[in-house]
Amino acid sequence: MTDLLERPLVEGRHRGEAASPCDTGPRAPRGRTGVLFEIADRRGQQIARDIGSRTFAQVRREAGSGPPARDALGPLLRPGLHVIAEVKRRSPSAGTLAAVDDDVVGRARAYERGGAAIISVLVETQSFGGSISDLRAVRSSVGVPVLAKDFIVDPRQMPLLREAGADLVLLIAALHPQARLRSLVRMARSLGLEPLVEVHDAREVRRALRSDARLIGINNRDLRTLRVEPGLAARLRELIPDDRLVIAESGARDPAQLAEWRGLGFDGALIGEALMTAGAEPDAVAARVAGFVAAGREPTAAQDPAAAGRTPTVKICGITEREGVLAAVRAGADAIGLNFVRGTPRCLDERKAAELASLARSVAGSSRPKIVGIFADAPAATVNDICRWLDLDAVQLSGDEPPEALAEIERAVIKVLHLPAADGSEDGVLPADTSSFVERAAAYRSQPNCIGLQLDTADRLQAGGTGRRARAELAAAVARETAVVLAGGLDPANVAEALR
Repeated sequence: MTDLLERPLVEGRHRGEAASPCDTGPRAPRGRTGVLFEIADRRGQQIARDIGSRTFAQVRREAGSGPPARDALGPLLRPGLHVIAEVKRRSPSAGTLAAVDDDVVGRARAYERGGAAIISVLVETQSFGGSISDLRAVRSSVGVPVLAKDFIVDPRQMPLLREAGADLVLLIAALHPQARLRSLVRMARSLGLEPLVEVHDAREVRRALRSDARLIGINNRDLRTLRVEPGLAARLRELIPDDRLVIAESGARDPAQLAEWRGLGFDGALIGEALMTAGAEPDAVAARVAGFVAAGREPTAAQDPAAAGRTPTVKICGITEREGVLAAVRAGADAIGLNFVRGTPRCLDERKAAELASLARSVAGSSRPKIVGIFADAPAATVNDICRWLDLDAVQLSGDEPPEALAEIERAVIKVLHLPAADGSEDGVLPADTSSFVERAAAYRSQPNCIGLQLDTADRLQAGGTGRRARAELAAAVARETAVVLAGGLDPANVAEALR
């Protein structure tokens, strides 16, 4: 990467070819032809003319930092599928979409008024009629993040886009080998740009994942041929883990498509032609956007009781300081667990626990999280005393308490059911004693105050979680009989899979 910063990028030459002093754009490798590479070649030649032999570091210094970057990922992290509305004057597939003097600022403002989370602006000139001037004008007129859609063939393009106000930048995986794509992702972030890495097949998905991109776009349109394959995004979505944000691109003609993509786990949809053909009247444009935005929203319980029943709740445990409480509340946690198991890490005394519980209730308002006390084999009298003093909403029993012990607790109880840890050697095979775990689960759930079972892995040497995942097949067998809480070995990359 340091080498790239100190010299113009020379990429794509076949072995034995010499580079000219201005050879800064990539040449398509042999056998790689089509519209995409024709545009990329022309863009590389244009960059060579405009920037010459200046290095990335020189261009970065000359361009300056631009306006403060806006949070590009935050709008996409909220529940539902969010609209990225695109401003573009023309395209190779659809021809002219807007007159040269079209009010791109008015259109962008209408997009924002209709609820678009991000606005995309085409910057490439020859094929799409865009410009950095369009980017600069849109960014200064709206309050949402702005994506610069250019054909990045040289890292020196990115400082110019950031200076013009871009918050995100498009990187097309098909144009870059693995090492260069990863370098471009890092360089974009160093400038304050969030890279959207666009893919069109399984190989490009793997390349995007290895680049460490946090935002991946699946384009239904093959940019080599301009043909659209409507079901492609749905198929490739399964290849991307849930620790990435995923955008569906091309093919959204009506809001029903967004509702379908939302159900498949997409976080956003990039919509261009369907909005550019909505006319130029701002109210009509805003209304068109609003229809797509509404289709991407998570349904309420009244609209879709089945979906509401599948929505997981989240409990965050092990909080010991004020900062942890505030972070849990900001993250929207449904419950906060306070640990009272003596001799374990993060165990709290009653006074500290009372302080944290009071803070959670005071800062969260009407949507405050439930406060759950965590105990293991503690006398019922001790548990009840702490429940009354802290006004706990529920109790988690993490020890070897028998089913009948739950009746002695004055609060609702979540009982931990200890399962064997997964070892990777018996995937898909249920253990012989599955029925005994299911029977134990039923015995606990028969207690009137048992509101759920938490499935965690057992450890003779410590009470509480071990950080290891339980056997998935066994957990599923218990979950088929009763609602459960999953715990142990979960992280952003695997939690959605575990829930499924």
